[in-house]
Amino acid sequence: MLASVHTMRRGFLIGAALLIVAIGLVPRVLGLRLWGTFDIEIQKAWSWRAATSGIADIYGPSDADLGGRRPGAGFPEHVFEWNGNRYFVDYPPASVLVLWAQGTLYRALFPDMPNKRWFNVAVNSGAFVGSLIVALLLWLSSREHGPRRAALYWLNPAMILCVPILGYQDTIFGAAALAALMAVQRERYATSAALVVLAGLIKPQGALLLPVLAVGLLRDAPMRSRLTAGAAAFATAAVVLAPWWTTGHLLSAIDGCLRPLRQPTLAPLGLNVWWIAGWAMKWAYEGPWPLASIVTIEDFRAWSGVDPRFVGRVLLLAATAAVSVWLWRRPRGDRSSFALAMVVLVHAYALLSTSVHENHTFFAVLAALLVVGNVPGAARAAAATSAFLFANVFLMAGGLGRHLTTLQTLEDVRMSGGLDLSVVVAAAHLPLAVGLAFWAVRTRPPADGPK
Repeated sequence: MLASVHTMRRGFLIGAALLIVAIGLVPRVLGLRLWGTFDIEIQKAWSWRAATSGIADIYGPSDADLGGRRPGAGFPEHVFEWNGNRYFVDYPPASVLVLWAQGTLYRALFPDMPNKRWFNVAVNSGAFVGSLIVALLLWLSSREHGPRRAALYWLNPAMILCVPILGYQDTIFGAAALAALMAVQRERYATSAALVVLAGLIKPQGALLLPVLAVGLLRDAPMRSRLTAGAAAFATAAVVLAPWWTTGHLLSAIDGCLRPLRQPTLAPLGLNVWWIAGWAMKWAYEGPWPLASIVTIEDFRAWSGVDPRFVGRVLLLAATAAVSVWLWRRPRGDRSSFALAMVVLVHAYALLSTSVHENHTFFAVLAALLVVGNVPGAARAAAATSAFLFANVFLMAGGLGRHLTTLQTLEDVRMSGGLDLSVVVAAAHLPLAVGLAFWAVRTRPPADGPK
């Protein structure tokens, strides 16, 4: 009798798991062919250029042609045309390598590389694989809680909206960053250092992992582990950058990594304090209750007399220092605190920095899910940051994507109550970030070590 009940329960669990997999898999597979946001066109342009002309000079001139100038000084950008538009690359080299691989595969199947739906599939394929890896990592993160974490990710509407419906590449970055965070928790510092470098060379937000890695290395690791971690980080950077340093284009590639820091716009679609500040400037110029839009940093500085880049960096540095000190003071056995610190750091960056885009709180969701079951309130924290991400991405990145939701429709939705809904969501980001910080601080370390 007991054996029969056990068999039925096991069959039910297997059936439920297969149903969850199917529910999450269907939109991800069907979404591969969608046009997403306009970023898809940019990714296809970069992919086409990489596959047809190589990646050595995709950022700019060779080191010899630069005459010893330093990265960050505004190197000449390699501008190319694709489908009647002009493009230049401003994403780190590992992302370019992914796009090169995707473009090369597409070109092997379709030599002319037509801008059709199958090209969408090609540039979305990496993020699709990343989604599978993220789900697997969460599943393997805990024998007891892993399946629940994976399910909460797999069925999360914000995750599905971002990848693949809108075509963001965040799961490629998210897979590397999540693996790096898990490695820090398990004190595998060489692995973590390599993955942190890889994440940073996929997306600039990988730099947010550096404080938690630094605390782990300097507080918990012996000197030998620090040395091997440094060697692993250097080796990873050397391998990823090999197509550039072996061809004499390393300086332009490094400058490409720094280009996001020179963005001329104020909070480009990232709903934070600077989005509200730009809206206030428009109010002053256009009158009450305007529709918020992207403004330039120079225009805002001329109007307000405030340098938003400087203020944002000082505030973020202060927040990073506070989180690092808090993390340092936690007991070594409290490994969940690394994920808590990551949630707070991601939201501090997304709230205070000027170069924030609409999808930049993506990794906070994954970090919060990583402690579901171990930390009280983690599921609620993941739900709250997921809701913010969904609202930010939906309102600012084209709803359900090009060909499905027009920008005019979204503007009408935003202004339906008379006050731009994006400003309301941006204002809600402050109490959300503060609430997450209080949640992390009030979480008690486990009395008997990590579970």
